Amino acid sequence: MRIVRSLQGRARLAIAAGFQLGARPAALPPVQRDRFRALTHQAFADVLEQSTRAGCQGIVFGQGLFAETPPSLEDARAAMAPLGIARRRGMTVVAISDPSRQVSDGTDFLADVGLVDALLTAHGPGAVVAPVADLQIGLVTGGALAAGGDADLVIEISTGESQSAGRSLPAGSADLVVDTGADRAPPDRLDDVPIVATGWAGPSLDGRAEPGFVILDIDPAAGATPSFVPTEVLRPARLSFASPRSGSEVASLIAPALGTAGILDVELHGQMSRAAWHELDPPRLVEQAASAGTLLRFAIDELHVADSQHHASASTRTSFLVNARRVSDRLLASADDDSERALVAAARAHVAEVARRREPTKAVT
Repeated sequence: MRIVRSLQGRARLAIAAGFQLGARPAALPPVQRDRFRALTHQAFADVLEQSTRAGCQGIVFGQGLFAETPPSLEDARAAMAPLGIARRRGMTVVAISDPSRQVSDGTDFLADVGLVDALLTAHGPGAVVAPVADLQIGLVTGGALAAGGDADLVIEISTGESQSAGRSLPAGSADLVVDTGADRAPPDRLDDVPIVATGWAGPSLDGRAEPGFVILDIDPAAGATPSFVPTEVLRPARLSFASPRSGSEVASLIAPALGTAGILDVELHGQMSRAAWHELDPPRLVEQAASAGTLLRFAIDELHVADSQHHASASTRTSFLVNARRVSDRLLASADDDSERALVAAARAHVAEVARRREPTKAVT
């Protein structure tokens, strides 16, 4: 993508979204919520480290930084340490607050202590000119007009809300639109303005989220050239097993990924005997994975657990706990908010506990 007007310098700017430091999704069991929270801290530090290694002189964080308002002291410290390193290396930092919040989301505290140079809110309209290397980069949100005559390049940061509402940028308002949404593929252009998608730099349980962030190389000869950078460590890994004969078989194949993959999704489908399912003992594997540094999730929607692996039929009694887990997974996936997910998760845990008291088994909760 080439900028029409002449630029008097060059710069490298990273733009990332999707961190939500401190998030503990209600759909996960408690030990995995703690692991997910740790992954949000790791992702933030990894992206800053990747950006500095790539020679970026500035970084923009879209869609807020923290999951809670106000953030906990632990989550604030998790942001402060890597930001301090980036600032000492001369990196310009701009943060955009979460558009769904009406109160401070913690980014103003980071600005007060000198770790963030400029703040914007996606509620907008807002505009700021940030010095990045040899250029003055204008950043606008909420459909603001151009960020002033001092800007060499104007970038519109969009969360997708304005596009879904049918808004078009005013002619000449921006040279480039950066879309920070993860659940859709943005169009290539908005009117005559190119659009670049950032991906999702933090951990996500949504398989549609593309893990990574974008780097813009800006210079007079080539204009602004975007490149997508996959995030290290946190790219989800996936294993699939068809009609496993024993739990030890599945556990042995999972073991090499524990501590290596940040998030590991294990799909079980086909037919499995009840004895093999109990031998697998998913809760034990989940805790083992968490202690090794891996968030382990089982997908069993296509799995049939029966008394006998070779004689399963429509009349065979399938595992009550497996069916309860399957139904609760569907309810969690369709829940509208965290409070509803918490209720489903609590109900699943209660049903599992009652069943275990009545039947000596180690089936999954």
